[in-house]
Amino acid sequence: MTAAVHEFVRKAAALPDDATQHQIAAHAIATLKEETGRAPIHYQGTLYENDPVDKLWKPRPKERLEVHFASRYASQKLCRRATAYRQIVGHYCQVCEDPEFFSGAPAGIAADGQFWRVTASGEIKSEPLTPEHRQRMQVMQTPAFEAEAPRFFGILRNAFGEGAEGEGQRELLQMGLGAALTRQLWRHRIALLLYGKTSTGKSTILEIFRALFPLDVIGATSPQNWASEYYVAALAGKTLNIVGELDPHTPIPGGPFKAVTGGDVVEGRHPTHRPFSFVCEAAHIFNCNRLPPTRDKSDAFFRRWRIVEFSNPIPVGSEITGLAERITAEESGAVLGWLLDGAAKLAQRGSLPETDPHRRLIETWRSANNSALQFLTDAEYCKTGSNGPQPAALVFDNYRKWASTEGVKPLGRTGFYEAVADGGGRLGVTIFKDRDGITTIEGVSLLRIPTHRDRPFREGCDR
Repeated sequence: MTAAVHEFVRKAAALPDDATQHQIAAHAIATLKEETGRAPIHYQGTLYENDPVDKLWKPRPKERLEVHFASRYASQKLCRRATAYRQIVGHYCQVCEDPEFFSGAPAGIAADGQFWRVTASGEIKSEPLTPEHRQRMQVMQTPAFEAEAPRFFGILRNAFGEGAEGEGQRELLQMGLGAALTRQLWRHRIALLLYGKTSTGKSTILEIFRALFPLDVIGATSPQNWASEYYVAALAGKTLNIVGELDPHTPIPGGPFKAVTGGDVVEGRHPTHRPFSFVCEAAHIFNCNRLPPTRDKSDAFFRRWRIVEFSNPIPVGSEITGLAERITAEESGAVLGWLLDGAAKLAQRGSLPETDPHRRLIETWRSANNSALQFLTDAEYCKTGSNGPQPAALVFDNYRKWASTEGVKPLGRTGFYEAVADGGGRLGVTIFKDRDGITTIEGVSLLRIPTHRDRPFREGCDR
């Protein structure tokens, strides 16, 4: 214990030898507040103390806190056993609990001793960093808004190409990563998916972005594992959750995915510990070469994604070994400024845009996981967005014949109706019960009766 801490302890109110565990915990909190000017905060299972030097809130392992109580309060009758140390630390954390402390932090990033705030109107302001900014990390670079970054922007130019579509892709990536940097992406209930073939620059971009964050705030928990409370627990307290490659064969469980990304209270559990509840505030960014499977067919699942398509591979022989490290060393200030500009654009716009490649890939993804939508979007057999109501049984019967013709495993009647209800709305197709209680589908014309002979089905017969 340093001389300064000894002096703070001396000034703190003396404790009687028979002090309760609450009194011991309160005395420790008061002592720390005198030392740092701020009481500690317990948030999502982690204890944080403010560093009076750099103004950041830093985690303090509970095991170290147990050692502190054992050495500092050994004279207390109720602080002489290992079980007592753990009980006091548990009570200490309960007293310091503030479930909204960091979620209420302003949008922005601590950088080189300053706080770069992104206002609700999309302005970027620099101000001295204070504990009231509630920052748990800072980047050591200063944003350089006018600086050149030829290598970084060269990756984006190659990946997305020129023209309006390429610019839309760059802007979506800029806003998404900017929101992740300023801890705002989770508020939009969106996960970013970087999609494309190998050698298109996806992994390099993520490596550059990851380098801005300290390792202890980064997770790597795949959404394909979120049905497990142990994997969900690993997201607590994380700022960024990056998965370098999603498994193309393992389904993403829809319910857990929507709960984690939707701002719901979720339950996690560390091995040998009790379950705990929290709201996940991590920004989720995933890479994939192939769209992963999912059994969830709902709009709620697919609207929680923004897909950025990396279309163009780097030409063979043009690869640069160690490119991410060079950009991090030489262009990180310009990259940081570009990301803050993206966060400001998002604040002005209010929501992340849906680009044409995103919409196309979402429809492909939905259809690949939903044979009912594959049928409805098969232009040889159906025309959506037109025609009046017709019996759902007729549409289902044609769907089964189509599935047999196309070699697709069909859904049952109930599954087909649910799939149409979950995903048909985007196509202008609705399912409901009419006044006579008959299940009815509206918004699709049946063009063919699928058979092995593929006999045409005269339009207009689908009454």
